Amino acid sequence: MVYTDFEKAFDKVLHKRLMQKLRAYGIGSELLNWIGAFLTDRKQRVRVQGRYSKWSRVISGIPQGSVLGPLLFIIYINDLPDLIEQNASISLYADDAKIYKHVREMSDGESLQKAVEDMNLWCNSWMIKINCAKCKSMTIGKSQKVKKFDLKMIEAGNEIVLDHENEMKDLGVTMDAELTFEDHINGKINKAYSMLGIIKRNFKYLDEQPFVNLYKTMVRSHLEYAATVWSPTKKGLIEDIEKVQRRATKMIRKCKNMTYEERLRYLKLPTLKFRRIRGDMIELYKMLTGVYEADACPVMKLHEGRETRGHSLKFTKERTYTRERRTICTERMVEIWNSLPSEVVEASSVNVFKSRIDRFFISQEVYYNYEAEIAETENRSWK
Repeated sequence: MVYTDFEKAFDKVLHKRLMQKLRAYGIGSELLNWIGAFLTDRKQRVRVQGRYSKWSRVISGIPQGSVLGPLLFIIYINDLPDLIEQNASISLYADDAKIYKHVREMSDGESLQKAVEDMNLWCNSWMIKINCAKCKSMTIGKSQKVKKFDLKMIEAGNEIVLDHENEMKDLGVTMDAELTFEDHINGKINKAYSMLGIIKRNFKYLDEQPFVNLYKTMVRSHLEYAATVWSPTKKGLIEDIEKVQRRATKMIRKCKNMTYEERLRYLKLPTLKFRRIRGDMIELYKMLTGVYEADACPVMKLHEGRETRGHSLKFTKERTYTRERRTICTERMVEIWNSLPSEVVEASSVNVFKSRIDRFFISQEVYYNYEAEIAETENRSWK
């Protein structure tokens, strides 16, 4: 996998070339003129200690902070995947782009190198500069099995070998070479403790409701961001994450002499383990009901058996042989999803689904006890 970096991407978009692409996509003349008026005839100057520089014309770039800005940049680079995907795959998120390929033999590595070279050529053609010093490569797989090789880019006529990293931050999630996510989890735990420290220093006494609001906003949000990707299965990591909430709930004076489970019931806070299970189920519901585009979702097969027990939207449980495969969301979700009652999975909207799954799971032990397992639920009353 190659993580690329566009140098000052939004500032380097040439107006004339962007207008050329918009015209090629069939944007009508009136709308095209409106966008042109939005981009052109801009000036800027700098103020330092009350003194101003001379006005300078802005001949390139998309105004940042605008709603239209990111969309125009996406349109500008929209043809890049068509070129890259002849040899490898590419994922784009605004100005973040990563190129990747499953390397089974040396020819696959050569194809990945060709894709990197094609990106170099595209950037030169469209006057977008790549910052090669910030471009990194990473090999994902079992360390004793993977074949590592050098990937190269051209900058100012010079061939530069990309640095090979064992971990990279990808849209806020630290990806490591073996997909253990331990570094990411530990980083988020430290960040959560830091936020708890800020709350403790600034509030000597907290009532229950103000604490819950602060905790959910400043602490729990760090422990849940993208949890569907990195949700742990190791007992030690699950306990380490839960310790954050265990310590946080002790900040309420009335709760100091209660057990952890009693504190959660008093504050009506579910375990963080349950919150991750709930998040998994919501994501699966969104994938199943078309909230996400099909091309952006992993492939999951609906069960084709003739069993009459349970609901009609069960998924097939694939056979897995590796830890990495067993712990990814599409595998760990299946058994819990299949055990849900039909009244939950057949909800008419995401909000209805959230409401029903909360009502269903509140009677489950895992709701307030993270050490508990999900009980058999097919025949349980939940209303």
